[in-house]
Amino acid sequence: MTGEDSELTTQLAALGRKKAYFEVGKLLSEQDDDTVYKLVEDDLSSTDTGIGSLTLTLIKGGSALAESGQTLSGSTVLGTVCSACVGQICEDSADPETQKWTTISDTLLQVLPQLGPRSIIDIAFRILAELKTSGALPTPLAGFLPMLLDTMGTIGAVEITSEDVGAAEDDVRVTRTGSELKAYWIESACTYKWHAQASVRVCALLRELVLTEAQVERVSARIQRQMECMELTELPAMVYQLLLLSRSGSKREIVGGIFTFFDNMEKPLKDARSDDERKRWRELGDIEGTIMLHISYGIKQDFELGDALIRFAKDTSDSLSSFSFACLLSLARIHRFEDTVTTLLRTQLLRSMHDEEMRVGMVWVRPYLLESRSDARELLYAVVERSSYGWDQVTQSLIQLCITTVDYTARRNTYSPVACEQARQTCIRVLQAAFTTHEFVRGEIVDQILSRVVFQTESHMHFLDLLQLLVANDVDVVRAYSAKIIDALDSISVMSSRTLEGLVRAVAPMFLDDVQFRSSLVLVLRKILFARGVDERRVALSGLFVLISCVAQSLDWEGERRQNNVRLAVLLEVLGLLRRCLTQQPEIRKAAYDQLSMLLDEPFARRNAALLGTLHGIFQTEFAKYQTDRSHDSPINFQLCVSPITHKVVMPVASFMQCFAKLTLALDELDGSALVSSGSESTSIWTDVCTRFSRAQMEDFELDANGDFALDSPSGVRNNNTARLVIGCIDAAIEYELCSTRDMVASNPAMVIELFSKFQRFSDVLCTRCVDERKKRVIGAASDLSHMSLTTVLKVLELVLSDPRRMDNPDHALNCGPCDHTWFVAHVNGASLWAANTAFVRHLLEIALARVTERTGSVCAEPTHKVLHVAYVAYSGALAACARPCESGILDLPINLAKRSAKARSILYVAAETLVACTNVLQSRGQLHMLHVAVMRPQPMLFAPNIDPPAIDPPTIDPPTIDPLLDAQYASALITGLRNTSEQMLAQKPVMAREATSTLTSLHATCVQLAHTGYFCTNAGARAVIYKTLNETARWAFSLVGGELPGDASLLRNITLVLTTCQPFLQPETVFARPPLQLTLSVPDASGMPDVRMDDYELGTLSRLISSICTASRLLTNIDPDPNETDEDEPNLGVFTARTIPALITVLAAWFKTELHELDWASTQLRRTSTQELAMRPEGDSEDLHASIQLERRVCKRIHALSQLLLQLLSTVMPTPGATDQVIRVFHDLHRTFAHLTRIKLQCVQVPITESYIDCLSLICSTLNTHAHSMIIDKYGALVGSADAEKPNKKAKLTSGSVGKARVLRNSAVVSSLVYQMELTEKYVGQVAARHKTPLAHYLKRSLARDFRIERDRLHDPLQDMGNSPDEPGDTMLLDSPPPDTD
Repeated sequence: MTGEDSELTTQLAALGRKKAYFEVGKLLSEQDDDTVYKLVEDDLSSTDTGIGSLTLTLIKGGSALAESGQTLSGSTVLGTVCSACVGQICEDSADPETQKWTTISDTLLQVLPQLGPRSIIDIAFRILAELKTSGALPTPLAGFLPMLLDTMGTIGAVEITSEDVGAAEDDVRVTRTGSELKAYWIESACTYKWHAQASVRVCALLRELVLTEAQVERVSARIQRQMECMELTELPAMVYQLLLLSRSGSKREIVGGIFTFFDNMEKPLKDARSDDERKRWRELGDIEGTIMLHISYGIKQDFELGDALIRFAKDTSDSLSSFSFACLLSLARIHRFEDTVTTLLRTQLLRSMHDEEMRVGMVWVRPYLLESRSDARELLYAVVERSSYGWDQVTQSLIQLCITTVDYTARRNTYSPVACEQARQTCIRVLQAAFTTHEFVRGEIVDQILSRVVFQTESHMHFLDLLQLLVANDVDVVRAYSAKIIDALDSISVMSSRTLEGLVRAVAPMFLDDVQFRSSLVLVLRKILFARGVDERRVALSGLFVLISCVAQSLDWEGERRQNNVRLAVLLEVLGLLRRCLTQQPEIRKAAYDQLSMLLDEPFARRNAALLGTLHGIFQTEFAKYQTDRSHDSPINFQLCVSPITHKVVMPVASFMQCFAKLTLALDELDGSALVSSGSESTSIWTDVCTRFSRAQMEDFELDANGDFALDSPSGVRNNNTARLVIGCIDAAIEYELCSTRDMVASNPAMVIELFSKFQRFSDVLCTRCVDERKKRVIGAASDLSHMSLTTVLKVLELVLSDPRRMDNPDHALNCGPCDHTWFVAHVNGASLWAANTAFVRHLLEIALARVTERTGSVCAEPTHKVLHVAYVAYSGALAACARPCESGILDLPINLAKRSAKARSILYVAAETLVACTNVLQSRGQLHMLHVAVMRPQPMLFAPNIDPPAIDPPTIDPPTIDPLLDAQYASALITGLRNTSEQMLAQKPVMAREATSTLTSLHATCVQLAHTGYFCTNAGARAVIYKTLNETARWAFSLVGGELPGDASLLRNITLVLTTCQPFLQPETVFARPPLQLTLSVPDASGMPDVRMDDYELGTLSRLISSICTASRLLTNIDPDPNETDEDEPNLGVFTARTIPALITVLAAWFKTELHELDWASTQLRRTSTQELAMRPEGDSEDLHASIQLERRVCKRIHALSQLLLQLLSTVMPTPGATDQVIRVFHDLHRTFAHLTRIKLQCVQVPITESYIDCLSLICSTLNTHAHSMIIDKYGALVGSADAEKPNKKAKLTSGSVGKARVLRNSAVVSSLVYQMELTEKYVGQVAARHKTPLAHYLKRSLARDFRIERDRLHDPLQDMGNSPDEPGDTMLLDSPPPDTD
């Protein structure tokens, strides 16, 4: 320090001690800046803590000078001192003693209001220069810098040079405002490079500034760019600064930037293989979990941030990543957003699966679609996987999402059943994984399951499936919640039988090994079994039989294990409960016998000696009560079975005898058992029973064939109940005789025929004479009176309707084990007497049909393996015989199939109906893909009961796999066989028209399944087979329409259904050559336009069919067809009648509706070029835009092709008003689809108005509108009172010219809806025209929309015309006269 500086320092210190701060300021104003800088530097360097005394004196001197009136001098002195202090802070801020610099910064903040504009600017840009040099901002200035910059933003115009702001340009003097300088400071700070370790500090300083919207976006973009070069551990702090910054604006952009950043970080690590990559993947998961907590905390402080996050998720729902998905789940933990987020994610999950199904299934638009950016299933699985580390806070929301999704999919909704099933199965697997991984959610999952089971919601059966999976996966874990399950079992009284069976079956492994749980469950069942209500007892009985089945099944699987003794004791305990049930009311006993009969059909029950021995003692004692001696013609005393007072059944002896017969047969099969003597005794009893029943007459049971069987008289009730019991016992005797011998060749088949003749005679009497109070028959067919099990029926049907392939091929798959080829041939020959009896074979088929169509609640009661077995027998034993072509034109059928009765249905018809029923059941269960394998390539395992082993040490069972090519070949063989069968049946017209109709129904369902398989198939060979089969089927179906068909509406409807299903495969095979998963964009036409020939290939046959319908309609309505439109190859028009045309129009309307629904979905794919979507794309990314333009052209071409088909129908007068209504509704749906496309074009502003769109607009809004107007005029004018109009209501006795008022209102509603839709279309077209500045109004026929209006006030009341004479025509509906077209 020089002497002058030392003297000045001493002088200033003395003035400071005297507090003469004004003199200090005056003295400083006389010094230059370098001197002041030197003084401050020396003072601050000599002070260890806090601000130096000299520096403080200098600051107070400048303040005193400014306060004394010399503002300019004081602010200049203060500015110099503050600038020197800031310089020292910037140079020495790395000193660990940061408290000193913080104190100095706080002092500077106090005098900031007294600084002049130039001083503020100099200090601000001095700090900016430090950022540029070191890449960091001094920490002590964290509170000072934001205030400094905000103050600079309030400064007015200031003349500065480039040197003042640290610019490298020439020294040019310019005038700038403080706000401009502040913006320049922020822009420069965002341009400079930041040191990684100081990035959080820089962000915190920038975040404290008062920023404009544009500045917020600029700062947030810079922070997000800085995050790319930072360590993982520092990312949560950066994200937190971004969230704080979002309070100033740009919330959506900030949230989107955070999601995009972490999406990009996850992409290279998703398929991590090395240890380092997996370690970094786990570290990233932990960091993301912390960031989710920051986001949740930030949203709790600012709900608008949560709204922005939801808006971003909605706009980018098609491209959500696992991190954004998890963040939304974290947001769902906040009550305000729970319902919104859950609904959003559930919709995204269902829509993702629905879109995948639609994308692959729509062949005509598949080449023009881009792949989906995200798969909701993969997102769910990713969240579940990472919830075990880092993301555990989202588990609760994930559980709630899955539970609500299962509930939602169980109800009726707008998504396809396939998508709902996939979503439901996905959620169940996620819940299972969460239950296994996280202990803290197990109790909640169990509570949710049991609450739905107790209240029997629509989804409770799906949750029972989940419970069964959880128990099977780890029974010890679920055992901890056994108390909750027991509490739920207390609600048995309000459960249905199906619910209780599912619950007991799910917890059966716990019942087998847990003594306490078993005791509680048995106690609950015992309490309900003796409740007052019969329904409650019946439900408890169902649960009891599930327990018996599970215990017996476990004994069968366990073999000789030590647990056998314990479980055997459990079985005996449960059977003791069953014994007490057999002494209750007749309804309970009948239910017990029926369920016991089904249990004895299971192989594991027939092998359980303990079960059979206990039951044998019960049944033998019970049978002795009702057995008669040999002096009576009737083997059973039926008088004891019917009450003499109430005439009701007091002993369900028919169900008892059926169960007793199966028990006797099971005892006979136990070789080497101690129960052989018991079985022999029961066999002798049954031999006597069958013999006496075969000789019995109705008089032996005190019944008269001409007696009273009506249900409105006491004697009729008694006779009816007695006859039902007798018929049921005879049916049980038949079933016993059918299965009583192992060597059927040596048996007496005649006994079965004799018993069946008795059964048939008694049933005919009862079916004919049993009527209710209204004198209507109660019993439809003899099969309704039979209790024969489907297992027995299938054993016999395999012999009487034998498969020729199995007979001729010793190596057939079913010729294995004991039932080899020799055994099968011998038994078929032994059953020849039964096969020759057409009535008996038909009766067995009708029983099989009744069992398959029988419902327990809303589902089929029979398991899948039996349904497949029935389908195999019906096809191979009956329908396949018709598939063989014959040269003479007469089918060469077996005798039993060729016989026809004038009253009864033929065997072929019943077989066809049975196959249809099996197809419907399999389709409802989603298992129709197994039908062709079971029919064309039967395997023993397909027809064996699918008994799931217990959860304790289950044996390993590998599911069978089948090659896709072989699977396609089997399906092709089945379709070809059904097609040939239908063709041969149609050749026998009109004798076998009903048989052909039913066969075509099965053919249609099989074609639907094969087409669905073809859309998703990835095997080239299988796709070729499927294409060839369905292509040939489509051509064959169209050829039928041109042939000599019977005028049967159902037959034509089924043919049309087959045609519409297979017609997409009329396109060239190259369309199907591309695997469905390779959905890359391809433009078939070199000009860039979609290839419209695809529509011509596909819709050509349907166009010719519609043309034939229109021609026939004109002939029926006495309108000469246009000779120019008449085709030389016009098919036979005789099949198109006033009865068949409406049926065909209904099928075509349903097809139109499906096609338009697909077009609606295809239009939604244009939203990938909406304003919100394009805003998130990188500059120059035009792939989506080009794809959308091609997609829009393809959709318009498809709409145009459908409109051409509809034009033919609109230009034709339909023979019935009902057909006209269908056409009008199709036209309404077409308008709605076109309006939907137009509305989406409003959102996608970059998609231009193409020529294809203009063609559709001209055709729909001009040509079709005109023809629709004429059709409605004809319907309400010309058709009224004509000979072809619908017949009037006979009850109202209206004249031929009047129309019912209800029909008038209904028709007017159709027209008013059409008018509204037309006006809506015109509205959207006008908006599109204004948006693109393209004139489109001249394509609209606006006057026609007004002409459609019906004046209801001018409609007459038809009831007033009841007094009119037949010659006086009633009033007709009046329409506005069409005004001149002014458009």
